[in-house]
Amino acid sequence: MNVLTRPGVRAAALALCLPLAAISLPLIGAAPATAATQTITITASGFVPMNQSIKTGDTITFTNSDTAVHEVQIRQTSGFTCTAKPLVVQPTKSQSCTFTAVGKYNYSDPNQRASTFKGIITVDAAVVPTVTLASSASPIVYGDNVNLTGKVVPATAGTVVDIMAKETGDATYTKVGSATTTSGGAYVLQVTPAIYTSYRAEFLNGTDKITSAVAAVEVRPQVTLAKRFIKGKRLYLTSKVVSSASYAGKYLVVQRKNSLGGWTFVRSVTMGNFSSVRFAVRIPKGPSEFRTLLRTSQAGDGYLSSTSNVVFARR
Repeated sequence: MNVLTRPGVRAAALALCLPLAAISLPLIGAAPATAATQTITITASGFVPMNQSIKTGDTITFTNSDTAVHEVQIRQTSGFTCTAKPLVVQPTKSQSCTFTAVGKYNYSDPNQRASTFKGIITVDAAVVPTVTLASSASPIVYGDNVNLTGKVVPATAGTVVDIMAKETGDATYTKVGSATTTSGGAYVLQVTPAIYTSYRAEFLNGTDKITSAVAAVEVRPQVTLAKRFIKGKRLYLTSKVVSSASYAGKYLVVQRKNSLGGWTFVRSVTMGNFSSVRFAVRIPKGPSEFRTLLRTSQAGDGYLSSTSNVVFARR
């Protein structure tokens, strides 16, 4: 496996199959499977092979290796088109039929009595190449990993799936990693979104690029709150916000848990150049719980609101 990374996004391909992710999205970009051509050789003793299985859209070429002229007659009258009618095949020459409908087609050389000049062409539905993509979690906290999982059809091992990403503010998708499918066509890639990011999966089916639907991962800034000390009736705290953005000049809302289990506004504090702030709050007698809240308006483009861990204190 070959894994590519770029700044702000870490990707690591995993050689294992994880359960389907929490959010599964529909498929786009599916294209019909590449049509194939199979050959039935007409010999002096009969058709080789007599029976053949193909998919819709495939072609059967009848090649005459005998020194005599042969004719191929298909009992059914629809579901296929041929290069000639009647299908007369001169020595060393070929004629072809393309089959477009599922079914069994009986064919023979009407001028021959031997059973070896009869056969059946079985046409099954063509496999439509697809690829799914889902994320294991969204939203996440800045710095957390996400597993992108999916499956490809045809479900074979060894298919290389490219993961493309578009972060908030980007105009186009950029490749951030690749994963190779295991048995059953499953793949997984671990990424670390730094900001709201849209992902899609791609693989090549012949010359056709098959693309999944978009799986988006939302991101919350990481907010921490730490107790410094208690002095008298005041609790001294430090709070810090971490993401790819700077929060200098942005404010945090300090909250205290009330008797009903909700959170009550205490005060607002403004962060400095290191996206952190030291502050103090009045602490009532008995146990108290505090946290800080970064509102969406302060989080910045590409980020959700976020709350810190809870700090317990007693006076």
